[in-house]
Amino acid sequence: MTFTSASLYAKLKASKGFTLVELILVIIILGVMSVGIAGFITLSTQTYLNVTERDELLANARFVIERLNREIRNAVPNSIRIKNDTTSQCIEFVPIIASSTYINIPVAPEGASANITVIPFNDKDGDPYECSSCSDQVLVYPLFSVNSIDIYADQSDAIGKVFGLDAVTQTTTDEWTLTLDETSGVLFDDDSPTERLYIIHSPVSYCVKNNTIVRHANYGYLVNQSLSPIIFPNEPVLMAENIATLATSDLPFVMYPATLQRNAMIQIKLNFMRDGESIVFNNEIHITNVP
Repeated sequence: MTFTSASLYAKLKASKGFTLVELILVIIILGVMSVGIAGFITLSTQTYLNVTERDELLANARFVIERLNREIRNAVPNSIRIKNDTTSQCIEFVPIIASSTYINIPVAPEGASANITVIPFNDKDGDPYECSSCSDQVLVYPLFSVNSIDIYADQSDAIGKVFGLDAVTQTTTDEWTLTLDETSGVLFDDDSPTERLYIIHSPVSYCVKNNTIVRHANYGYLVNQSLSPIIFPNEPVLMAENIATLATSDLPFVMYPATLQRNAMIQIKLNFMRDGESIVFNNEIHITNVP
């Protein structure tokens, strides 16, 4: 087989590879495309991370606000008090374990008694209330006062509004007898206009400090509210982080006492900040419970 010079040249030309210029152009084009794609992926990833962090911040904020709403709405009337210094602030209240209507309580000039007759009632879980040396207390007609003295004051003198509960006895199907731990008898300061009686156990505090909000529980009653109500081993429980530094002119908890036109109200303003993101939650809680 013979090839002419023209056909051999055409065959050699057809079998050539890329030139150096062509390779450089391809590399440049691929580099430009890679930079564009990498920038798009980086932007998408950063957007996802920002949204995730914002959602986490919102979830933490909603959790603590909802928890505060539920607990404060279930607080004993006139038990809420607030204290702050330059770096922290606490809101304290006493949760209601159960409540009922009493039939008779000892009030002067009646004689002292260790027994109270009440209508049967349930606890906060909806079950019939039970107590056998449970360390709960009985409270009747707490009024508003500085430091909520009616609730937090020492009641060891057998005259007051709060007394320890020792036992509950089902006298009849329509009546229970609450036996107080003062065996010599007690005298309540006042009758409740609605004959309302509350069962309580211990205070609860929510404190904003060190850019966090923590919950204290299972500690004793103190006449003067504490900013660190801790009794070992009952360490505070962390409820949320990333709270902005307190400003004296913009405190997170503000209480408006009840008036003739409305019930008491708690205003909560929590400012959450992280990585430049700032979320401010404003919330008002109306206290519906009355003495």
